Amino acid sequence: MGASFRIARIKGIDIRVHVTFALALVWAALEWGLWRGLGLAGALYGVVLIALLFVCVTLHELAHSLVARRYGATVRGITLLPIGGVAYLDGEPERPAQEFWMALAGPAVNVALAVLIGAFALPLLGWRALAGFGALWGTLNGLTLEKLLVDLLTANVGLAVFNLLPAFPMDGGRVLRAVLASRMDELDATRIAVRVGQGLAVLLGLAGLLTGALNLLLIAGFVFFGAEQEWRGAQIKIALRRVPASAALIRGSVALSPQDSLARAIDVALGGGQADFAVFDRGYLVGVLTREDVAEGFRRYGPTVAVSRVMTTDFPVASARETLFDLQNKMNASGRSAISVVEEGRFLGLATLESVRNALRLFSTRRWRPVGP
Repeated sequence: MGASFRIARIKGIDIRVHVTFALALVWAALEWGLWRGLGLAGALYGVVLIALLFVCVTLHELAHSLVARRYGATVRGITLLPIGGVAYLDGEPERPAQEFWMALAGPAVNVALAVLIGAFALPLLGWRALAGFGALWGTLNGLTLEKLLVDLLTANVGLAVFNLLPAFPMDGGRVLRAVLASRMDELDATRIAVRVGQGLAVLLGLAGLLTGALNLLLIAGFVFFGAEQEWRGAQIKIALRRVPASAALIRGSVALSPQDSLARAIDVALGGGQADFAVFDRGYLVGVLTREDVAEGFRRYGPTVAVSRVMTTDFPVASARETLFDLQNKMNASGRSAISVVEEGRFLGLATLESVRNALRLFSTRRWRPVGP
């Protein structure tokens, strides 16, 4: 979410705009003002239309996010890009029914918006129709409120229909996977949804080539490679769920005391490569010192500062019975790169994002091989 700035906060979810979003506004101004020959008024109309359309896109992503949060996911924010909106979630719905409703929430909002806009537009257009077809046609081709409403209505219907195509990773593809996953293994359901999505992408690509429609080629590429990425992500998620949390423990690690200086942590890190430390006081775990804590503490206080002053006391905890998937979700949700692993209240050791990746890599080499879709 870098190179973006917050414009609103709704239900605790930050709405951010990426700096490249300005490209969409520039394009709209050029399209309506210059290329359609409508001048300054047309440029203003284009900017307003795109701005309102992205409000609809934001509501679409917000619906996904609120439903996901209801099912336990952590929503880090929504960012508006020139190509649309992106919701950043930590964690996913665990059951197919939950993914089904989360996927449908976005298009449902677009349908509701289309109905609401139509309720305003149709009476206005009806009055114009009384003056004859010519007056109605002129209204729909001018820079009028009625034209703006019709364009927004059409755009919302288009968003709903497009997103409901059964092409993974779009909403319709996720609905398809959720339906399939209720009847078969999740990985098999994902494989079928990916194949359907990539098949539709090939058809869209062929249509784009035959008609010369560049937008269809771009959409086809997005769907095809997006489906491939989702497939790889699903394989990794399944693998993460098969490996116990204990496999990611940092072995042979050095523990620190609150009275140790930051210099000791730096010496250990330089000598043995250990970057994260458990901090014990009289046999009790009282904190965690991560590589981020070390870097920030060194920058602010220097190497002589006590570990107690820079360590993290609010750190995530996981059970040894949980999986690498649970570890990763907890670290992402907390914003920490290290997590304490315990068993029946007894501290076993630390795990980090790096040790999770290493454990997954080792497990994949020995026991699990990804298969193509």
